[in-house]
Amino acid sequence: MAKDKSKESFEKRLERLRGIVDALERGDLPLEEGLALYKEGLVLAGDCGRQLESARNEVKLVQEGLLKEFAALDAARDIPGGDGQ
Repeated sequence: MAKDKSKESFEKRLERLRGIVDALERGDLPLEEGLALYKEGLVLAGDCGRQLESARNEVKLVQEGLLKEFAALDAARDIPGGDGQ
């Protein structure tokens, strides 16, 4: 059964990418194997980049939502008869 790489964690992908970089930097691989690892590394790097961007966007959305909630609380405090009297 083929392993579903889309389910691998960021950490697993990054670990594999580091292993590929180490192997390529050693420079002792046959050309075909080095090329295959290089291609795999490009895919992994792209996947990791997309995962990081997705996480960054999620954090931004959470922060913006929390900032709006705090702004609403501050506004309610400033209104006579508001929650923060």
